[in-house]
Amino acid sequence: MLEQLELLLELQEIDADLADLSRQGELLPVRIDELESERARVRAVQQEKEHALEEAKKERQHREHELEDATVRINELKAKQIVIRTNEEYAALTHEIGFAKQDVSDLEDSVLKLLEETEELSDDAERAGAEVVEAERTIDGNVSELRARLDELNDALAVRKDERLRIAMRVDESLLRWYEGILRSKGDCALAQVVDGACSGCYKSLPPQTVIEVKRGTRFTECDGCGRLLYWRKERDVG
Repeated sequence: MLEQLELLLELQEIDADLADLSRQGELLPVRIDELESERARVRAVQQEKEHALEEAKKERQHREHELEDATVRINELKAKQIVIRTNEEYAALTHEIGFAKQDVSDLEDSVLKLLEETEELSDDAERAGAEVVEAERTIDGNVSELRARLDELNDALAVRKDERLRIAMRVDESLLRWYEGILRSKGDCALAQVVDGACSGCYKSLPPQTVIEVKRGTRFTECDGCGRLLYWRKERDVG
């Protein structure tokens, strides 16, 4: 039994390592996805800034064309004033020119405002572009490290799985099934050491007869509290 116990303890250590490596392996892709999401976010911000800049440029060009048309219209009206013959027509044109000049003034204000807005948006887009470059440099480095770590974990998993297979082949088949059934049920460990008369798995105090049987080591005994297989380390007899 002692040999089988030592094999199970080795197996339990490997299973704990495999569980830890698996957890790490599950977390790394999540972290990589988070970094890629951050990459998408900063790119989206940059695209929004650039889109806003382009829209502002288009609007400014549109207003500038309207301003040109309004200026041409004033010149045309002034040219008509020169050739008209009646005071009524002259007054009407003067009135119309006044409205046109107000349009020009409004358009000039609009163009000036859009010019300022375009400059601000251009600065925003430039900053966003710089932030994307810096963010992607950092993200690329982090993703590269995480992928390398993931490869290392996968290699370690493969090694430990191979070790587990070789050890499991040396364990009695029925005992292995017993061990693996408990492990699936408990999720952390299938073997628990007897410490100070209690199970180290559930901390339940054990009957004295159970402790004696475990110390004898002639057969495997379950904890009547949690069902784990109990074992005794002889070095605990010292003192």
